[in-house]
Formats: sequence, structure tokens, C-alpha cells
Amino acid sequence: MRGTGRLVNDVLRHAADDDFEPVARVGEIAPGSAKAFVVGDREIAVFHVDGTYYALDNTCPHQGGPLAEGWIEGVQVTCPWHAWTFKLADGKMTLGDYACVDTFDVAMRGDRICVRRHARPST
Repeated sequence: MRGTGRLVNDVLRHAADDDFEPVARVGEIAPGSAKAFVVGDREIAVFHVDGTYYALDNTCPHQGGPLAEGWIEGVQVTCPWHAWTFKLADGKMTLGDYACVDTFDVAMRGDRICVRRHARPST
């Protein structure tokens, strides 16, 4: 039975990796910009700001505007349709707790940008 622990750890690590889906290669999302990708059954906006990647639901909760097409200022994005603004780190609206968008973990796998298929729990 020696080595079984390693096999279990490898299987668990592989299962955890399977929860992330590759969406782009490094360099495909220019600094200060975003692109939308389908991850599972959701459309996710991936933002590249100051060397960090953030992932949010691409749909503004107001009237469904595409956040990946919004204006990025610092670590916030403003919806291009009606100017609702959200923090990239936690998806919260900047004007208070009126609304938020789901956020997703981002992981680097070599030169690939990967997004977790399930949203982070709301805080």
C-alpha cells in the first residue's frame, strides 16, 4: 500500500485543477483591458489590471450590460450601458450594497489564465 497517499494527493490535486477552465494565454488580454469568455454555463469577464487578473460575471445586474466592454478605472469597472460601477476584487457596487456581481477565482497554469467554474461565495 506504500505510495497510495501520493496517488490520492495527485487525484485530489487533479480534481481541484479540473474546477478551473483555461480561457486565454498570457498576453491575450492587454493590460488595462478585459475580454469575455464562456466558462461552464456563464459568461465571465476577465480583467487585466496592473499585472493581476480578475474575473466577474459579465452581466451587469441592472439591465444586462456587458461589463467586459465597460470602462476600467483603477480596480473598478463601469458598465457601458448605464454607468453602474463595480469593484473588480469583490464585485460590489461602489455606491453601496445596492447590487453586486459574482466573482470567480483566477489561477495561472503555465502561460494559461484559468477561471474557476463556480463563483466565490458572497461576502
